[in-house]
Amino acid sequence: MRSVFKNFYKFSYYANMDLSSPHASFQARDLKIIHTQHYITKPPCDPKIMTFGAFHTDHLLEIDWSDKMGWSRPMIVPFKNFELHPFSSCLHYAIECFEGSKAYKGPNNTIRVFRLDCNMFRMKHSAKRLSLPDFDGHELQKCIEALIKVDQDWIPDNPGFSCYIRPTLIATEEALGVRASSRAKLFVVLCPVGPYFPSGLKPVRVFCNTITIRSYPGGVGEYKVAGNYAPTVLPLKEVQKIGFHQNLWLLPDGLVQEMGVCNLFFYWKNKQGENELITPMLDGTILPGVVRDSILNLAKQINKFKVIERKVYIQEVVEAISEGRMIEMFGCGTGVMVQPIEAIGFNDKIYEVKYNTNLNSGELTHHLYQLLNEIQTGERSHEWISII
Repeated sequence: MRSVFKNFYKFSYYANMDLSSPHASFQARDLKIIHTQHYITKPPCDPKIMTFGAFHTDHLLEIDWSDKMGWSRPMIVPFKNFELHPFSSCLHYAIECFEGSKAYKGPNNTIRVFRLDCNMFRMKHSAKRLSLPDFDGHELQKCIEALIKVDQDWIPDNPGFSCYIRPTLIATEEALGVRASSRAKLFVVLCPVGPYFPSGLKPVRVFCNTITIRSYPGGVGEYKVAGNYAPTVLPLKEVQKIGFHQNLWLLPDGLVQEMGVCNLFFYWKNKQGENELITPMLDGTILPGVVRDSILNLAKQINKFKVIERKVYIQEVVEAISEGRMIEMFGCGTGVMVQPIEAIGFNDKIYEVKYNTNLNSGELTHHLYQLLNEIQTGERSHEWISII
């Protein structure tokens, strides 16, 4: 009997990506664009107003699929509501997956997207896990870039602002029953967003949840599917009531997984006195984050400490904090980029994590945050950026 833990990936999950499809896919050359006649008034570039998910742009991309007709022609159309049959599979059985990426304004008003090919690769894997139709990732990326170009005026050029990209694939079969859907809709919407931390990085307090399990071996934790997110809402509300910002997800034996919807990193001195940056390995229970992968690669290039992917247990984390070996902790993800951690609650005890109060984060956390920002906004050239 095979182990429910998968072989894990080391530097990098996104190496040697194959975005092609063995099946007939839509093609970007067939893309049709219908411009809106009613442009939306853009919100001011105020981080208190332009919050995550509050505003949409003028257009969206949509592509339909059926098992009889295959993929339809890709269309960029004025932003609109969708009409779904009440029996649609996505509404009853959460047969849907999605992605999240960002576009930025760079020097000379260039439009820059950050590692969108990685999101295409991950979305193809999520779709396969849900028996949703496959597609050519290169072609979808071209269609998304065309949508961004159409709505490029929505990308803020203020520092810290960006345009969030949300591709989504949903099952739309008009019949009840748990089975592979005979119909689907792929769509992409854009959302201008302000900086996650308007006044700079801000550390959070996280609660080690020993009751609720986000993802179990053999499950779907490594896929960005809708069913992974809804069950986390109630535990989040519960820990916020007792003074924490997020959950730190564990398995019953204390194996560390994620923080909220972020991947986790620990920077500490091991028992031999060596500095190590450690993140939980990709064992099938953890989402292979694009920012996680980026940090691993950047950290290896710094070449001043060990960079390790392995199983991490909460018992060794609190031991490192108690012994003064924990240098800093942080989470990471597309929305937040990096999230410093100032304390964790475990077994009715609070463990305070050191950080630089002038930076509101650890020094390595801040350095990695700056590196990512410089790459995304064009201050530092990098192969991860595609210019539209």
